[in-house]
Order: sequence, then C-alpha cells, then structure tokens
Amino acid sequence: MSMPVDIIVENKLIKEKRDIHVYHQSTRSAHIISRSSSITLPLETAVEEDYLYISVVRGPGNLWKESVIDLPSWADFEFSLEGKAVITHSGNRTLLKVPPGPPTWQLKMMRPNESSIIQTSDHIIIGENDKGPGVKE
Repeated sequence: MSMPVDIIVENKLIKEKRDIHVYHQSTRSAHIISRSSSITLPLETAVEEDYLYISVVRGPGNLWKESVIDLPSWADFEFSLEGKAVITHSGNRTLLKVPPGPPTWQLKMMRPNESSIIQTSDHIIIGENDKGPGVKE
C-alpha cells in the first residue's frame, strides 16, 4: 500500500462567486468550499477505491465567464459536461476549459494504480479564465 498524496482543492471562482462541492470517497465526506478557500484531502490509489468528485454548486443563473479546471497530468479522471469543453495537456498540468453557461460540469479524479508519483502533495485549481474565451495560452 502506498502513501496517500495530499490534494489541495482551491476555489478561485472570485468573480463568479460560486462554491465548489467536493466528495471524498475513502472518508465518505462531502465538503463545500467557498470562493478564495481550499481544502486538503489525502488521495489513495484506485486500488483502495478512492477518488474525489468535484462540481460547482448549482444555483440560480449561469456562469458568465469561461472557467478553467487545472489538475495534475498524472491524475486519471472522468469529466462530464452538458455542452462542450476544451481539454488541454501542458507539461505537468491538464487544463479543462469550460464555456460560460449553466454550472453543469462534474469531475471525478482518481490516482492511478501503477502510480509512480513521487510528490507527497499536489493541487487542483478551479477558477475563471481571465484571458477570455478563445484566447490562446
């Protein structure tokens, strides 16, 4: 059994003022993260059937700016969205770009079984794309 990797989930939806919902499978705990806040959770491998389930808390109105979900490139994940999204892999990060609209995306992140991850912590950042839709990185 390997050591868990501490995952810091950061809510940087400052202008959108939305909370983030995080469910942690191994502890069966649910957390709501307010804007400008974060939470650290230990992620075991998929062998231990552990995962994080992350989504924007639904509420009245749409998200008005393109959102960006920045996660480690070593992570396995399932991403669903009613609409379309852009997935970009850059170096050691994966970027999921979500267009403005209803807050309907859901992310399930897992740590691979054959993980050769050497770090003891990593992070996921959910925020707005201040460069605007269609602007290249």
